[in-house]
Amino acid sequence: MTKEETLKALLATDLTDAQWTKSSFSGSTGQDCLEATRVDGLGWVLRHSILNNQMIPLTDSEYAAFCAGVKAGEPGLVP
Repeated sequence: MTKEETLKALLATDLTDAQWTKSSFSGSTGQDCLEATRVDGLGWVLRHSILNNQMIPLTDSEYAAFCAGVKAGEPGLVP
């Protein structure tokens, strides 16, 4: 499967029963959060807790690279 096919498959996945995870740093209202879910065999999907019908698909390697950049404090990824 090409990367484009993988990303399209992630967006086509029925995520009705997905287990979304958000950071405990998201605030008490739960409205300031980025949520993530893992889709086995394909990758990850990110969404905002308010605009939860708009999703960003990421392959495993893209998600790992993004997380590594945040952990490293790369400019543009963290304030």
